[in-house]
Amino acid sequence: MLYKLRLFLAVMVLGAPLQLISQNQIWGTVVSAENGLPIPYVNLGVAEKNIGTVSDEKGEFSFDIGQIAPSDSVIFSIVGYKRKAVTLRELLANVSPQKIELREHVIKLAEVVIEVDPSNSKVLGVQRVSGKKFGFVGGIGAGAEISRKMRISQPSVLNTASIYVKNKKDQSFKLRLNVYTADPKEGSPGRSLLSQSIILESDLQEGWLSYDFKEPVVVNHAFYISYEWVESNLQNPMIALRGNNLDERVRVRPVSMGKWIMGGNYDFAIRCEVMND
Repeated sequence: MLYKLRLFLAVMVLGAPLQLISQNQIWGTVVSAENGLPIPYVNLGVAEKNIGTVSDEKGEFSFDIGQIAPSDSVIFSIVGYKRKAVTLRELLANVSPQKIELREHVIKLAEVVIEVDPSNSKVLGVQRVSGKKFGFVGGIGAGAEISRKMRISQPSVLNTASIYVKNKKDQSFKLRLNVYTADPKEGSPGRSLLSQSIILESDLQEGWLSYDFKEPVVVNHAFYISYEWVESNLQNPMIALRGNNLDERVRVRPVSMGKWIMGGNYDFAIRCEVMND
């Protein structure tokens, strides 16, 4: 039996054809400032107002500006590029379609050496799924995200991340995998620990959707494994639910750039494997 999990509501309506877009919407394309190529799956929106979306695979976007003040900034952000903030006033000064240029941003991190023993691995999060209860994020539009906190006792290296899905539409779907620090003040997901955007495309009908990290991701403290719907259909795939969110380890947000909130009473079936010495 399937259980629908309504966690929150969003105010966005996305995906309208360009010729039907009203005067209360803006649209355009996000491109690289270096080569002019479109950048797919860029997060954009107004922080804290739960208004946002994600550019599609062609870098194109559209969203409602009816609840945005002229002085509010629309933020464009994706791992690997410098974040850009543009006020609504600036956007309205240009006729849509907009052309938003992002510059590449290579972060040079200090070298961290951690000796790990491949045989000394540990699985964090939900170990197994039973009962087969499933839920989905109740937002509207691309950018909704669910995140589960993982706790470690010593510095570790991420090996894999997995989420248990059920594909009820019998078609392929796309999720973005994110890894965040845990904000020490709010306890919510903080900054990204990844150097590039990871898009998972699958037609898996049911089971653990796993990803093996290609580059070392070092975690020193508690962190979040997170999955984001980069397409507007938030009911596919559905995610297995297990137990209760007793220690508030699950956080969700309704739309791109939205505010993180508690994840209700359920624990999403998300896990990861880490290695240490």
